[in-house]
Amino acid sequence: MSSGNLLFLFVMLLGPLVSISSSNWVICWVGLELSFLGAIPLLLSDSGFMSLSKESVIKYFCIQALGSGLLMLGGVMYFMDPMIFEFSEMILIFSLFIKLGVFPMHFWVPGIASGLNWFALFILLGWQKIPPFALLINLCENSYSLGYVVMVIGGISALVGALIGLNQTNLRAMLGGSSIAHTGWSCVGVVCGGLWTYFLLYMASFLLLMIFVMVKDDFMMGLMILGLSGLPPFVMFIGKWSILKSVLIEGYSFFFLTLPILSALLSLFFYLKFFYSFYLSSAIFNSSKSKYSYICSTILLSVSGVMYVMLF
Repeated sequence: MSSGNLLFLFVMLLGPLVSISSSNWVICWVGLELSFLGAIPLLLSDSGFMSLSKESVIKYFCIQALGSGLLMLGGVMYFMDPMIFEFSEMILIFSLFIKLGVFPMHFWVPGIASGLNWFALFILLGWQKIPPFALLINLCENSYSLGYVVMVIGGISALVGALIGLNQTNLRAMLGGSSIAHTGWSCVGVVCGGLWTYFLLYMASFLLLMIFVMVKDDFMMGLMILGLSGLPPFVMFIGKWSILKSVLIEGYSFFFLTLPILSALLSLFFYLKFFYSFYLSSAIFNSSKSKYSYICSTILLSVSGVMYVMLF
């Protein structure tokens, strides 16, 4: 990796840290832009993938630039002119929805995800969503009514992501739909608590999936795809359970959990479909590599169970 790419990597890693640690919305916006501007040159420097990757990065840049402009506009109106408070609040929240790929601004996620390599996919669907979530938490803490809107939109987004994933046969596009569904769950966690537990476990599971995809271990790929569903004893179950528990502890109606739970059920269909496909592919090659995969999967499940016992 060149020194220029190391600099861009440092800027990309610095952005979320600035956003999370800031107490001012402008500094939070600066951290968001640092992460965005550091990621774009890294994504464009990829020369080992098809030309569609460059097209997807340019599309991502245009959409995120629109979101950044609306975010600055909405922020200035939100804090400078109380007479148009509700209008500026809607601009601000929808700009964050563009950044996160939440319904109804989810349209860009599957198309862009299907044209990226695995490293870029992890950056876009994982790391780049940390600063918008940090800003969204601050907004929901200051507006009680906004919390209900975010919870409802999060539930709809989870359901829409599950429906998008059901129609996919491409792994990247399916992971894009899965990301929309997980972001919907995270929006519920923004309001009630449990967001960072859920999202960090999602990023860890997604990173492991990317690693096994790059080393072409079919069985572990299928197992990690199934792990994204949040079934016990997989580690993602801890994240979903923490959000469910937070909603009930905070006293919100069980109605807000109806759509996320329904989306988890629908998502299970395409997770099982891809798991079954990769499992059959791994069963064809009965080698020491597959034996190693079975050992790793057993350890993975055991560690997940131990974590569940320790946390609950």
